[in-house]
Amino acid sequence: MSGAEQRTGAARGAEDGEQVLTDAVAAAERVFGPELEAAYALGSLAHGGFAPLVSDVDLALVLTEVNEHTPSGIAEIRARTPGALAERLSVFYADWSGVRAGRPEPGRLPAIDRLDLLESGRLLYGTDRRTGAEPPGRHELVRCGAEFAADRFDPAYLREIRDPAALPGRGVRAVTKLVLFPVRFLYTLREGRIGHNQAAGTWYRGAARDLVLAALDWREHGLPADPVPLLESELAGLYLEFLDAYIDAVPEFAEQLRVVRSGLTAPDRPAAPRARGTAGE
Repeated sequence: MSGAEQRTGAARGAEDGEQVLTDAVAAAERVFGPELEAAYALGSLAHGGFAPLVSDVDLALVLTEVNEHTPSGIAEIRARTPGALAERLSVFYADWSGVRAGRPEPGRLPAIDRLDLLESGRLLYGTDRRTGAEPPGRHELVRCGAEFAADRFDPAYLREIRDPAALPGRGVRAVTKLVLFPVRFLYTLREGRIGHNQAAGTWYRGAARDLVLAALDWREHGLPADPVPLLESELAGLYLEFLDAYIDAVPEFAEQLRVVRSGLTAPDRPAAPRARGTAGE
């Protein structure tokens, strides 16, 4: 495929993503009515770098009130949103207090995604009231990554890292997310900023650099004929590098992350206690 064809495909993919956002906001208006105060595009459709093969379609809704009925409304929005990329729709939500000051409950707006909204969110609906908001600090961002790992890296996840032979069968999106999650978190730990895929991948200089650069390429062009040898060679080490760094950096999650680490090095041990989930890109 020529460079021009790749650019055309990327533009078409971004247009498809934008249509999902448009349809989702329309659905949110129907579901929440006057309680919907604002809607923002987040992620790569806001700050750039959308990769049609793998990127999520991220949407943040600001509501008058978030309560126990809100999650069912979000599920209805997802069900009402059509399109080939609709299955990638990820909806974050909070009231203005959650957006401006980071009140963690209720809502679904982890610190990393709140910072993305404050820095790069693109207003799609309503009135923008971000001026004067207090962004999350470095420790809060790093803690968010530790919480994500403690919750997400369960025994099934760790089995794929230890033995990635079957991983390409899940497709390029699953493979590249698995490779780039720890890189993005390492970037946030060292730089104190959101670890967007391209920035974090090009920044990384660790032992798994060949795998990380390959994953950036796979995001744009798809998987090669046999990515398994590279995955087997470098993936587990990349996760150990991430876990060791976060065990030192986030003492409140150190015990849980050590148990996760043991799942890579001694998989017969019990799984880590589950933490409350956080979102990722």
